Amino acid sequence: MKVLQALLALGLLGGCREGAEPLQDTLRSVLKISKHRNSLQPRLIKSWKRRDLIFEQVQFQGRHNQFIPALVCYSEMARFRPLPAVLCMPGTPNKKEDLLRPLDLLPRWADQGFFVISIDRPYHGERQGDLKKAISEKGLLGVWGESVYDLMRALDYVEGRSEAVANRMGMLGLSMGGMEALFMGALDPRVKVVVSVAGQLTWEEIFRGNAWKKIFGGLVLGRKLIRSGSVNGDALKAFRETYPGIDRVDAALVAAGAVPKPLLLMTGENDSYIPPAAARKVYEVARRSYAAQGKESHLELWIEPDAGHNFPPAMEVRALEWFKRWL
Repeated sequence: MKVLQALLALGLLGGCREGAEPLQDTLRSVLKISKHRNSLQPRLIKSWKRRDLIFEQVQFQGRHNQFIPALVCYSEMARFRPLPAVLCMPGTPNKKEDLLRPLDLLPRWADQGFFVISIDRPYHGERQGDLKKAISEKGLLGVWGESVYDLMRALDYVEGRSEAVANRMGMLGLSMGGMEALFMGALDPRVKVVVSVAGQLTWEEIFRGNAWKKIFGGLVLGRKLIRSGSVNGDALKAFRETYPGIDRVDAALVAAGAVPKPLLLMTGENDSYIPPAAARKVYEVARRSYAAQGKESHLELWIEPDAGHNFPPAMEVRALEWFKRWL
C-alpha cells in the first residue's frame, strides 16, 4: 500500500503532475515496448466454416521475421456489415486453441456479433521457445512487454480486415490475459473497452497471502523462495530486487491509466490466484481516477460467487453484456 501511496503522490495514478513522466511512457519503458513496426505481411494459413461462422488460422509479422500465429472467428454477415472486434487472450500456459476447444469461447462470441481474434503469446502454443530461460535472460517485465507488443500487432492486423470496425475494438483477458488487457487499456488508444478476468496483479495483495506461490512458483526465483521458507513480505522484497520496476506495473496503477475507457474487473469469490482483495484494491485505486473525470459508470467490479480461477457462464454473460453495452 505504501508503494501505491507514493505513486499517487508522484501523480502516476489518475494523471500526471507537471514534470512527472506520463504513465504510458513509464509502462513502455519498463516493459521495453518498441514503437517500431515492421510490415505485417499477413498470411491466411487455413479457413473453414461451421454453420454461418468462418474460422481462420492466420499469421502476421511482429518482430523481424517473427510471425505471430492467430485464430480468427466471425459470422458471414461481417462480409456485408463490419463487426466490432474483441481481442481475446487466455492465461498462461494456455494457447489460443484453448479458446476454441474446450471453452468454445471464440465461436460463441462470434455468434453474438463480434469479430474475435486470439494469438499465441511468445513461448506459447506454436511459438517455440523456453519461457523460463527467456525470463531469466530478459527479465519478467521484458517478457511481458514482448506479449503486449504482439497484442498491439494483432490490433494492427485487425485494422486491415474489412470484416472488422477499426474504431470499435475491445479486449477480453483471462488470468495473465487479464493483466495484458489492463496493459492494453492503458497503452493502446485503439482499445475502447476492457474486461479483465482474474488478472488484477496488485503486488501488496498478491504477496499478502500465498497467491504469489501459485502464480510464480514455476519461476526459478519463486521456487528458491518457497524452498527457503520465505515469508510473504520477504518474497515481495526479493521480487522487487530481482525485477526492478515491478511496482510500476502494479495492476492498480495500470488500471487507473485506462480512464475513461469502460473497464470491467472480474474475479471469483474463491480464486486462490487473484483473491477478491486484489481485485477490490485495483478497483478502489482506479475508481479515484474515474471519479476525477466523472466517469464512475465506466468502471465496475464483479466478484463471482462460488467461482475459483475460471470463467464460468455467469461471468461470461456479464462480460458479453459489457461489450455489447459499450462497444
